[in-house]
Amino acid sequence: MVEKGPDCWLWKGPVDQKGYGVFSAEGFQRTHRYSYFKHLGPIPEGLHVLHKCDVRNCVNPDHLFLGTHADNMADMGAKGRTGTRTGEKHHKAKLTEQDIVEIRKRYVPRKVTLKYLAEQYGVTFAMIGYIVRGDNWKHI
Repeated sequence: MVEKGPDCWLWKGPVDQKGYGVFSAEGFQRTHRYSYFKHLGPIPEGLHVLHKCDVRNCVNPDHLFLGTHADNMADMGAKGRTGTRTGEKHHKAKLTEQDIVEIRKRYVPRKVTLKYLAEQYGVTFAMIGYIVRGDNWKHI
């Protein structure tokens, strides 16, 4: 179930919701961790198996290395994979950055209400309140 290419060795079996190869042998196993164990030795408790290649279903032991959770987060950040989506890039965003600028310009206490703006933009009046106070969309 492994396709050994000139660089990555790709697991061709099942993957989990994050794209990591998985199989069942004495419980649920991630394939990259198993490959590290099989080719390079035991994985000390508390350590993660990280990918140099950044390919989640790669099991090439030359592409795997050990690190702490902090190492894993730093590696993800260095590769631009933090997964943090803010503003209109967030999958649940209903508003654009342009909408936020307009909302903040249009809001005038006692003249243009939060409720009115909420109806105009299809969000709750609480969300408009967060926006005009700067609690949400802080990067704008």
